Amino acid sequence: MTSPFRLLVIADVHYAATAEDAAGAPARRDCHAGRELLRRAVDDAVVRGGVDAVALLGDLLNGGDTPSAEATLAALRNEIRVVLPETPILLVPGNHDGDAARALTVFGTRPGLHEIGGYRFLVFADAYDAGDRCMRSEADARLLDRIGRTFGGPIVVLQHNPVWPPIDDPYPFTLTGADTLVRDYAHAGVTLSVSGHFHAGQPLSTREGMQFLTAPALCEAPFRYALVTLEGSRVSVETRSLQLPESPPLVDSHCHTEFAYCAADVTGPRVVERGRKMGLAGVCLVEHAPQLYMDADDFFTGQHVPHPELWRTNDTSRMAAFRRTIEPLRSPTVRIGLEVEMDREGRMTLHDEDREWPDLLVGAVHFIGEDLKEVSRARLLSLFMKSTEGLLGAGVDILAHPWRIFRWARQPIPTELFAPVADVLRATGTAAEINLHGNAPDLDFFALCVARGVKIALGSDAHCLHEVGTIGPHLDILRQAAGTDDVAPLLLFQS
Repeated sequence: MTSPFRLLVIADVHYAATAEDAAGAPARRDCHAGRELLRRAVDDAVVRGGVDAVALLGDLLNGGDTPSAEATLAALRNEIRVVLPETPILLVPGNHDGDAARALTVFGTRPGLHEIGGYRFLVFADAYDAGDRCMRSEADARLLDRIGRTFGGPIVVLQHNPVWPPIDDPYPFTLTGADTLVRDYAHAGVTLSVSGHFHAGQPLSTREGMQFLTAPALCEAPFRYALVTLEGSRVSVETRSLQLPESPPLVDSHCHTEFAYCAADVTGPRVVERGRKMGLAGVCLVEHAPQLYMDADDFFTGQHVPHPELWRTNDTSRMAAFRRTIEPLRSPTVRIGLEVEMDREGRMTLHDEDREWPDLLVGAVHFIGEDLKEVSRARLLSLFMKSTEGLLGAGVDILAHPWRIFRWARQPIPTELFAPVADVLRATGTAAEINLHGNAPDLDFFALCVARGVKIALGSDAHCLHEVGTIGPHLDILRQAAGTDDVAPLLLFQS
């Protein structure tokens, strides 16, 4: 049997890179966040199982007639391509996108027929009149008829304006001549029609044996996109919200700040703001203690493990600056923490004076003091367990990304250590972190943790703003591991 085909559907981004681009937009339309929301949607779809193609259903821009439009389109294209460099993109120009040919050129695509994965995708670039009424050209109607008479697999049509069902609104959301188009689609043997434009969206509906979907707008809370799964003529749709649910209240336990050498565009205040926007009940601003104590080059080569004197001296310490900048952000919903490791002498990389003021300590095994390319399997297992047991015994609150170092070493995850680590977590009252930042958390390990009563922390490990609060997939993993949707009692942070 052919594998299901997964189509990522994103509609109505309405991105505005400048104030001019956002002019006239209603307040509910979060235009300035459009680029970030697009990246979040792509990342979310990829981490939840991947996609075979991306359909952009128009109104990528809010102001397509401004001088910055082409550069803004290119920025959106790049956000997709950095994650999905080769995945086919199907682009439907919308009424806000300005010149349709320009948008298609920037994305390197075209209207018309695209044959992907055994399906025929027919992309329409419809025209608009001065009253924003959308019309299908005679040439496109003939193209549909011709494709319908040619055998080649199920047909999926993509357009900006909905065709069905009707929308009761004085604004002309629906394509002109929609009833005729429905008959044309039925005659051609269309399987699925997918549209955008109507920001509330419309769920999958059926008429004359065809399925119709109107995808909701990405630009309005709760920032939704759709994942369409095709299995021959069978169609299923999952609409996903990037904004997190109110229940259970979720805390992102692992967000970095501008003090991380490995940070991109995060800052403490911006992380807090993004957390609120994305529906978090709280955030933890957590910084690498060795990075605050040391130079970047020494940290990234792991010198603090074999050479403890590098972190124990205060010659280059930025800890005081970190505290001055980040501690004022502390509140009932904002915790401040430090990420610590173990050096070769079995000491946690934290000065005595920095043990009491953080709200939490996050323990991690990033380095073992030996070359990961050369270390033997037995040696790595031994050093990993020594560091892990040392961290948990020293009193950290969370064990971060427990098995990441094995992926860095290109070695199999040691399933034989799942039970011993879970036992030490239980004995020390330490939470285990579900972390997808360069990790693929193992369900069996977290199932063991849940069975042993180990609390679970959900951490994005955000180094970029578009990563803050991206813990919906983490919640899914916990629910799978626990075998229940009621996971609130399992979480380290209840609010």
